[in-house]
Amino acid sequence: MSNAQGDGERRKLELRDLVLVALLAAVGGVLSTYIGYIGNLINRLFGVPFGAGQLIAGLHIVWPLLARSVIGRFGSGTLTGLTKGLVEFLSGGTHGIVIVLVSLIEGLLVDLGMGVSRRPGLALTMVVGAVASASNVFVFQAIYFSGVSVTFILVMAGLSLVSGALFGGYLSWDLKRLLSASRLLRGGATVPRASRVPWRRHVATILLVGALTAGGVYYYVEVCDPFADPGSARVAGAVEHPYTFFFNSWEGEQVTIVAELRGSVSYVPPTEYSGIPLYAILERAGPRPEARTVRVIADDGYEAAFDLRSALDDEQLLLTRDGERLRLVAGAYDGGKWVRRVSRLVVE
Repeated sequence: MSNAQGDGERRKLELRDLVLVALLAAVGGVLSTYIGYIGNLINRLFGVPFGAGQLIAGLHIVWPLLARSVIGRFGSGTLTGLTKGLVEFLSGGTHGIVIVLVSLIEGLLVDLGMGVSRRPGLALTMVVGAVASASNVFVFQAIYFSGVSVTFILVMAGLSLVSGALFGGYLSWDLKRLLSASRLLRGGATVPRASRVPWRRHVATILLVGALTAGGVYYYVEVCDPFADPGSARVAGAVEHPYTFFFNSWEGEQVTIVAELRGSVSYVPPTEYSGIPLYAILERAGPRPEARTVRVIADDGYEAAFDLRSALDDEQLLLTRDGERLRLVAGAYDGGKWVRRVSRLVVE
């Protein structure tokens, strides 16, 4: 938004700067759930409940980095990170209020790192992106991952460092170049009128942005239903009578069990849970004879699969209320099978 990085450091944020911060933060906050969905897919690909998704953690850093690079003033990255975290939290992000702290720290690290040079280049931007991206691992570790080995934490941090350098640092740097060449920024005004945008230099960025946009459209059209009742879950697939389960309509059929959550990153001692048995919900739908599996799917794409016959005999599988959302309690399984924010039950 300025002709020189140094000029940007000396001036105050203008109205157009605040609008840019709001725009980037809003886009980043809304897309964070979709990025989390991609992370879940990567985790499933690697056969782990979490961790591998750090391969795309850098996509969360693009927004404060781009804001800081374009506006060129200390505080723009922090403000973008904070606003992005608030948007993600208010739009129902799976991490809850903690994401505000995570995003704030990421934005602050972006400001501190980019402030090292008056004209940050690609190398510095990639280093800053790497460090800011990896910070999320340590913040979450301090809050949630008390039982995870140091080795696994370092592996996740390493993945996040690489992702932050490529998807955060390089992508934001190239996006700024593309916007400047298109003369959508003040810096772009120096480009001669007769010149053309060098699209070939930005092929990788354009393809990545296009793929993410297409994937985002698919996610919000086919996977995520932001208008669904949070206390409901669609029962579908190989069943005779597909229907929508509403927790409030089944309260007279609640049962209480004692279950212990033993996960890779968390532990909850034996606790009482009250809810509706999964087998009762499935029986009402009438699974077809050829059905073999039931998938319990969250609204962010996370899922756990169970053998259908075992699920129909398991009294330790319950759908409970977790705030306004549904949660699967899987008393006889490890923590990776406990699913928050359940939105669909698919019989196959």
